[in-house]
Amino acid sequence: MPKSKQQSNFCPIPFIQLQLNPLGNISACCFSEEYKVGDVLTDSIESIWNNKTMQDWRQEFLTGKIKICEKAMKSFECHKMYQHLNRLVELSKIQSRPPQRLDLRLNGKCNLECIMCHVWEQPNGLYDKSDFWTYGPEKIFPHLVEVDMLGGEPFIQKDTFRFIDLVAQVNPKCSWGFITNCSYKFSSVLEKHLDRIKIRHIHMSIDSLVSETYAQIRKNGNLDKTLATVMSFIDYRKKRTLKGEPFTLFASFCIQKSNWMEIVNILDFCDKHQLRPILQSVIGDENLSLNHLKQKDLEGILNILEPFINGNRRLTIMPIYSEVSRILGRDVK
Repeated sequence: MPKSKQQSNFCPIPFIQLQLNPLGNISACCFSEEYKVGDVLTDSIESIWNNKTMQDWRQEFLTGKIKICEKAMKSFECHKMYQHLNRLVELSKIQSRPPQRLDLRLNGKCNLECIMCHVWEQPNGLYDKSDFWTYGPEKIFPHLVEVDMLGGEPFIQKDTFRFIDLVAQVNPKCSWGFITNCSYKFSSVLEKHLDRIKIRHIHMSIDSLVSETYAQIRKNGNLDKTLATVMSFIDYRKKRTLKGEPFTLFASFCIQKSNWMEIVNILDFCDKHQLRPILQSVIGDENLSLNHLKQKDLEGILNILEPFINGNRRLTIMPIYSEVSRILGRDVK
């Protein structure tokens, strides 16, 4: 007997989403460490959706015997982020409906070479060799409920605007989210395309508010240029809000050895501009992570975060507070 969609450990994502990355690898979710279910160079998008690997993944949630996502669910509680989509799930390992959500990283193309990211080294154009642009417009795009677009940098990639055009024509109700580095000028072309769609959120990755630190972390970037674009997005949010089309602006900062002392300034900046802060730690590069800080610096981070533990910033600071507490061998409050 399948588990109910209301079970606390149920996740709808394998039932409704495909994730595409620049290498051509297909998964259902990034939190699973992009557990691979197919490859666009050898498989069609159509065949991947209900292949045996996807069926097995769904079966784990139908039975409650979860292995693929076990680690991610313990570490990130990621399944709780998507419970609002449980209503879309067909409780079957074979889905009669196409994907209703896409997590797209179509190309590695980026204007920055961030020290904790290697996506900018990844290929471009692999999806031109797949059935994404032929099968998608007829069979997937009209049925999408949500889209998340990442990169590389999506707003410098022609495929982003191509995809917006195609989906907007057949599915104006689709809700969109973007992650962007803001390291470009907000243009009339970008605004024209955004005006065509329903925006859920725009997630702006910034990482530092100090010019020298920003340049160290985000190679080829310029903080003044980035902040000018951040302000343009804030102005654009005002315009959309006045039209009755509000959306959320996130500002994210990857907390690492070189910028941890900015945390209070980051939270103040977000408060001032009504941005929702996201604090996250480095994944996959120990040399940049907080693990390599001296004990006095780790203590300093906890001292900075302590005042926020019982306030409305608790959920924001907990990823960093928990990590530092773990490194120091302490219990989390």
